[in-house]
Amino acid sequence: MSRPQHLKAVRLRLIPAALGLGAVVALAGCSAGQVTETDTQVAAVNGGSGDVKDVAVRDATLAFPSEATFYRAGSSAPMELVLSNQGPDDELVSVSSPYAASAAVSGETSLPTNTALHAVGENEDLAPGEDARIVDITLQGLKQQISPGVTVPVTFSFAKAGQVTVQVPIGQDDSPRPEHGNPPAEGHEGQSEH
Repeated sequence: MSRPQHLKAVRLRLIPAALGLGAVVALAGCSAGQVTETDTQVAAVNGGSGDVKDVAVRDATLAFPSEATFYRAGSSAPMELVLSNQGPDDELVSVSSPYAASAAVSGETSLPTNTALHAVGENEDLAPGEDARIVDITLQGLKQQISPGVTVPVTFSFAKAGQVTVQVPIGQDDSPRPEHGNPPAEGHEGQSEH
């Protein structure tokens, strides 16, 4: 192979590599400096889940604290979750956690076949058409501060199915969030710079 033929063959092999590198650089530049749709979205908090026989605990969270962004030691934390039963009639007997002195359970506790119980924490609204079977579960006398990101082991005891322990986080904050471009807060309007 002569020298010109050799150079031509080398150039032909480099063309696909150069095109691939150019495509990578072009695609990387497409998103540079762009504002994405997700820049203002809040990540969803997935609640804890567990199963024991035919009973399921789904999306278990501690309701987002109403007075701060965490629960103080000694305070109480209402729970939000769904309990469902696909087996024989059962009943929620008790709830406990090593992070709490006790747990209060009130309202509906029976779990007949093919039914569900909803614990809605401090938010007593169910979506339209939801089953109205409500159980109230509150962890009382928390033994330490509980902050978002921390999971708390909670054990649910059922009369027939037995026990299941679920890792329960603090749920998401459902309070309205400030939108971009809101006017300044009161007291800042009309102030002049001196």
